[in-house]
Amino acid sequence: MRIVRRIHLYLGLTAALYFMLIAATGVALNHRQLFRLEDRYVSRTWLSASYRPQDGAEVRADILVGDLHSGLIFGRFGSPIMDVVATVWFLSLLSGLSLAALGRSLHKGSLPENDADRELIQTSTDPRRELQHSKEKAASARQYTLSA
Repeated sequence: MRIVRRIHLYLGLTAALYFMLIAATGVALNHRQLFRLEDRYVSRTWLSASYRPQDGAEVRADILVGDLHSGLIFGRFGSPIMDVVATVWFLSLLSGLSLAALGRSLHKGSLPENDADRELIQTSTDPRRELQHSKEKAASARQYTLSA
């Protein structure tokens, strides 16, 4: 299970970075008028020389955002890159569903095998509650001493 959790964690973190790019470019494409993408241009200094050389010194922002969103910005490697990203997302989802089906969480440790230990964990009191109780007892004792 530890291996599945670790795989899920790293796949999820890797996929999350690209998912944020897809989400941001998707929002920008949906609101291209609001962001005035057709009126904005990106300098060639920020782009690969092989990306849309026919556009000259600048590329329209809406075209660049669309190509980022679809993977076309990567040229002939765009389709395989998108396939790898989709596979990573699929594996991350699969590992997450398997962890959920087994009742495990990345934030919870596994319960002990022994029934007695499991019962002890379930019946033990909260340390914060114990601390509060001991403070109340100390205050009560102080009050009793002062009144005597």
